[in-house]
Amino acid sequence: MLANTFGAIAYIAMAMAVNDMFTASETSVLGQRRGVLLAVLSTGALVQMLLGLAAHFNFPVALPALQMLAAACLVALPLNFWPVVARIRRGQLRILNSRLLARAQRAEAAAAAARNWLALAEQSGHVGHWQLSVPDYQLSWSDEMYRIHGLWREHYKPRLESALAAFHPVDGKRIGVLLQEAAVNQNNFEVAARLRRPDGEIRHVILRGAAALDASGQVGELNGVMVDVTEPKRAEAISALSAARGLPLEDELTGLADRRQFDLSLGYEFKRAVRSRKPLGMVLLEIDHFRAFAAYYGALDADACLRAVAQAVQAVPRRTGDVVARYGDTEIAVLLPLADSAGAQRVATQILEAVRALALPNAGHETGGLTASCGAAAFVGMDDLYNPLELTRRAARALADAKEAGGNRASGYREVELLSVLAARG
Repeated sequence: MLANTFGAIAYIAMAMAVNDMFTASETSVLGQRRGVLLAVLSTGALVQMLLGLAAHFNFPVALPALQMLAAACLVALPLNFWPVVARIRRGQLRILNSRLLARAQRAEAAAAAARNWLALAEQSGHVGHWQLSVPDYQLSWSDEMYRIHGLWREHYKPRLESALAAFHPVDGKRIGVLLQEAAVNQNNFEVAARLRRPDGEIRHVILRGAAALDASGQVGELNGVMVDVTEPKRAEAISALSAARGLPLEDELTGLADRRQFDLSLGYEFKRAVRSRKPLGMVLLEIDHFRAFAAYYGALDADACLRAVAQAVQAVPRRTGDVVARYGDTEIAVLLPLADSAGAQRVATQILEAVRALALPNAGHETGGLTASCGAAAFVGMDDLYNPLELTRRAARALADAKEAGGNRASGYREVELLSVLAARG
């Protein structure tokens, strides 16, 4: 009797457990087996109680039938309970109450909203984030990083080598060194760099990075951001140029633009040439033997000579947007938007003809007449030169070549002379 009573209690306890499992888990796990299991467990409990009563009150006739029914319950119970146990073993049963499940769903929704806000913030602020694993150096970008680089996630997988190659060679080499130092020394870094996009546009960016340690205390990855500061720099340059144009930035002696305005114009026009993929030419003029002229005729006549040459240069037919400026004591620079090497050379020749047409004497030199020399150069693409200072250097180099050849002539940059030399040898 006591054994049958404990058996009945066991069946009732299992029935209650199955019912609790159903209410605390996913409905799809137990499904229709809930009713079958509860029926088998309830029947088993009832049979155990009847067996106890039959044994106590000595009803031997009912014992065989009750024992067979108890055996059937014992067989049916594992057949129906095993699929549930198997699912538990496979980890497919999630014992989560409704409150925890709702909390997890709210957390996931909040994380998705945060990711969306982060993407919008990055796009609005032109800030992309990147991650570089160590030591295999696998690179990953956010969506804004692709936009800054002018690339698409579907068409390009970031690699460290190609990412560094997108920067100006000097900047790319410096960034590579900083990444290595951060990975070894666990330090942070910040660097300004010039990024060249596939369409040829130059973007000015600030790259920041920091080392992140893994569980062992070693550098596991480098994390950082890239800030695109091109538009602020462009707006600053345009504002400065506009302010300069609003001020009397003129040379008092010649009436031409002064050196400051020329430098502002050069920076602005060079960036515009890069964006539009249009050429930008420059001519640099210097009066030949001007010190001898000033020593012979005096300061007043020397100033008058400078004014006359400046007016002659300014009178040469030019496009709207060309800038004529006093570049040095005896030098005049002409900035020529949309002019390639041949166009700059042509303008230089016209300027020399205009100076010769003045027919000013120069008794202080054996030539007897006032002459000038011109150097011409042009920006025609990023593969040719990278910054406006190189354009002025090339124009100055061409002017030096013209003076070394005797003056009173116009010379193009040395690539033009090299072609002439090769043609002469051929």
